[in-house]
Amino acid sequence: MGTASPQYVVKVEDLGALNHLPVNCPAPINREWINRGLDRPLKPSNADMLLRTLHNEIAPPSIVKLHRSAGLRLVFSSETERLRFAAQMVDAKAKMETMRGSHCSATFDSMEEAKNVVAELIEEGIGKSEISMLWRANLFMDPEIDWHEGHSTMSIAGAASGGGIAGTAFALGLLAIPGLGPIVAAGAMASGAIAALAAFGGVAGATGGAIARMLTDQDVDGVAASYYEQQIERGKILVSVKLSEILTTERELRKIFRKAGGKIFAWS
Repeated sequence: MGTASPQYVVKVEDLGALNHLPVNCPAPINREWINRGLDRPLKPSNADMLLRTLHNEIAPPSIVKLHRSAGLRLVFSSETERLRFAAQMVDAKAKMETMRGSHCSATFDSMEEAKNVVAELIEEGIGKSEISMLWRANLFMDPEIDWHEGHSTMSIAGAASGGGIAGTAFALGLLAIPGLGPIVAAGAMASGAIAALAAFGGVAGATGGAIARMLTDQDVDGVAASYYEQQIERGKILVSVKLSEILTTERELRKIFRKAGGKIFAWS
């Protein structure tokens, strides 16, 4: 790739900021993973390893070294576009740092585990307006959800009847994610899910998709959001609590999540 082209290199630790870029952000005409120290493209095997270990909580020294030296090189059609992108990245990184720690989230292997932890959170006095859930689901696989007639897969569905999650009177939203299928948003996240999905754009797709953008628009940290997107794609259930409105501490929430079998992302 010619060095004369206007470029911007995103460090690995700043990748989460891509999820916070505005919709009208300049889109690169090309992108590639590079070794920042050598200013050379990564070998395909190294790029694959980087992507597979991007959100690992614990990594061997060789992977840590790869993360520290790698970057995502974005090429723009003009210097004006590059400068505008750079300015918006400054704001995006600031927003990412502000949002770190605003939510406490965990993924669960089964709906039963998720339902149990939601019930415990409510019993602890945490309001339903502070709890969100997100999971991959088929329209006809969840007997608890009685979708209102006339809803579409890109609109917020009405509240459901029945037991379990529906019985908690959570608002439920259904989203159709291309290549992934139906995603159900429950609780606080449901009300803003469609607007967040509609806003997905820019270059966020380089490291995360629609789910990650939706989570960051709900104030979940960008890097963690990309990790949780991967987990949801694999069939896990995300439970998230907004910390700013509750008295329960993050440490107490983590203890509740882990006791119930939850997996919590840690970024260092």
